[in-house]
Amino acid sequence: MAEPTPATEKRERRRVRELEVVVARVRRETTDTTSLFFAADQPFEYEAGHFCTIDPHQFPVLKHFVAHLEDLKGHQEKPRAYSLGSAPHEEHVVVTVKEETYSSGETPYPPVLSPLLAHHTPVGTRLVISGFTGAYTLPHDAAERIDQVVHVCAGSGIVPSLGLIKSSLHRNEPFRHILLYSSKTRHDIIYYQDFEELQRQHPDKFEVIHCLTREEPAGLRGGRRGRITKELLQETIADPGRALAFTCGPGITPYERKAAREKGEEPTPRFVEHMVALLHEVGLDRKQVKQESWG
Repeated sequence: MAEPTPATEKRERRRVRELEVVVARVRRETTDTTSLFFAADQPFEYEAGHFCTIDPHQFPVLKHFVAHLEDLKGHQEKPRAYSLGSAPHEEHVVVTVKEETYSSGETPYPPVLSPLLAHHTPVGTRLVISGFTGAYTLPHDAAERIDQVVHVCAGSGIVPSLGLIKSSLHRNEPFRHILLYSSKTRHDIIYYQDFEELQRQHPDKFEVIHCLTREEPAGLRGGRRGRITKELLQETIADPGRALAFTCGPGITPYERKAAREKGEEPTPRFVEHMVALLHEVGLDRKQVKQESWG
């Protein structure tokens, strides 16, 4: 990706601003994942694939918990970034929040904001978000260079790809999207009905392959058993030279990097690092792969 010029940096700074929003709708996606539909008095200006940030300090119910964590960490709690599952032509900005879990010995601190947003943010809740920015977007000249966009996602890493796919299909862009989506079980699939409807509306431009890692995909259209493999990527990418890939999901965390460094070891690759390596193996170069990770 090219380095930003002063002009693009200036546009980026101008784009990011605080917005007061209200929760207009709440939709439960899975047992631990919720979509919040934000409305505002002013137009939302963003690109599909962007993210916003939400500062936990604005929630009185978190006041003492945040203060305690800041004492433990020795620094101020940072705003949390959430990818947008919406597209710019839609009425609402949508963030889909997965309740993060705390595992003793694997993560140093319990999650702050996501459990509140996922379970205790009813319609009518007012909050401030900051947005919008991010590099997980389609290049403006994509139609000239590619025939296929491949989305390789796991878990809540699906969120920005939904926005990208909806926006591209709405604009009737000439390339085809294929989504390889890894989930534990059928009940862990986020946006299942959204993708079913998009396939029904755009059968020639969009396809989903669901890869279930903990159960058989019985009765699941486009279902496969197991993880996303090099062979599956080779099967689905028609021409590596004319493809663009987006991959998002669990990645190596700063905590894992620090722990590995203290042991003199390399951190163990997680989903995103593994998928990037496989995409390079099947013929995509660095400029053809965009990645985001969470964790």
